[in-house]
Formats: sequence, C-alpha cells, structure tokens
Amino acid sequence: MGETVNTARTSAPDGASMNAHRLLGTALALLAVSPLFLGTASAADVNQTIVASGFQFHLGTASGTSAPTITVAPGDVLRLQIENVDAAAHTFTSVHFGVDEPLAAGSVSNPTVIFVNITTDSGDVGTWQFHCTPHASGADEQRTGMVGAIQVSSGTPPPPTPGFEALAAIGALAVAFAIVVLRKRR
Repeated sequence: MGETVNTARTSAPDGASMNAHRLLGTALALLAVSPLFLGTASAADVNQTIVASGFQFHLGTASGTSAPTITVAPGDVLRLQIENVDAAAHTFTSVHFGVDEPLAAGSVSNPTVIFVNITTDSGDVGTWQFHCTPHASGADEQRTGMVGAIQVSSGTPPPPTPGFEALAAIGALAVAFAIVVLRKRR
C-alpha cells in the first residue's frame, strides 16, 4: 500500500513558541511605557549672594572672599542676590552672559539689593569674569579691580532623557513584533 504523507501544518504554535511570543510582547510593552517613568535630568539652582563692599565684590558677606569664583555646571541656573553696601554706585556686569545691571549707592544698614538669574548651557563652559564697570580696569576677561568670576565646569553631563529617537525605536520594535506575529498566524 501507499504511504501517507502529512503535509498539513498545524496552526497552533507549540508551548515554547507561545512563551517566547509572550515574553517578547511583555518586553516590548515595558519598553513602550518606560519613558513615562524616566525622570528628566534636572539642572540645579545655585543660589549665591555677592556683596559690593570696599570697592570689591565679596562672596556671601561683606567680609567674605573677595574676587570670588562661583562654580556651576552647564544647565544650572545661577541665582544671584547682589547687595551694595558702599556709598558709591556700582554695576554688576558680565559681558559673556549679557548682564549689565546698575547698583545704586547703599549702606550696611540699608543696602541696595538686585537679583540676577543666569542660565548656563554647554556653550558656556569656561571661566567668565563679572565686574563693576566704573571700578574695574582692563578689557575682556582680564580686568582687575572690582571683579569676580563665574566658572562653568564641563564635569559629567547629565544623562540624556529619552526623546523622539527612543520613541521611534520602540515604535519600530512594536511594528516588527506585529509583523512576526501576523506571519506566524498564516
């Protein structure tokens, strides 16, 4: 008698294949929602007080470090409270950061106070002078007299947050998974 050859395919996948599909589907689902749980890298608020006293800038108090250097990282927001306790008018000027603020004459008991916010980015890496225009001499970043500096250190950049590229990759994986599942069912 003749042989019987079974050429029919079974439409139901075996147990191992089904588990692999479930595992892949679960992994893709977790990848798809993971950006929702990732926090954004946040910059720091760096709060400092600068006091104009004795024709010098001081950090923190009138007797603090003169010609101070304030260090921040790219992306930080430097929030300055600038006080003038001198009987003479001053300015707080930073050419690099585009700041030129007048400080009216003040006194120890009644200082003039202004607030300046500077947001830094990776293009600001370096050391940048601030100065009082009438009480500093020299040019560019080489002034002497009533000066200080803002140092934007390169440091370790914050980890990138997932953007369009990450979502596009997750979408591509989901489409690939759908194609594989649909082909298996045929």
